[in-house]
Amino acid sequence: MADWLAKIKAVSSTKGDSAPESAKRAGVGCLAGIIAIATILTFLIAFGLFRSSHWVMASFALIFALIGALTSVLLLWPQKSSRL
Repeated sequence: MADWLAKIKAVSSTKGDSAPESAKRAGVGCLAGIIAIATILTFLIAFGLFRSSHWVMASFALIFALIGALTSVLLLWPQKSSRL
């Protein structure tokens, strides 16, 4: 338990540019997950709008959902390759 508390204190006491890599990956993973959930909901909204013949609104919702999906994929793509 003390080791876990020490890790939490180490992460919270550092600046954003010097945080541990695992904390950065966890934060980016959470952000990508939230964007993925919002993207799924936007796809459902776009599908409902297409079914009710609101083509213009559905097109904007679909474009927004595609941008969200692309953002989520780019966030989950590994940024650095470890060459060990």
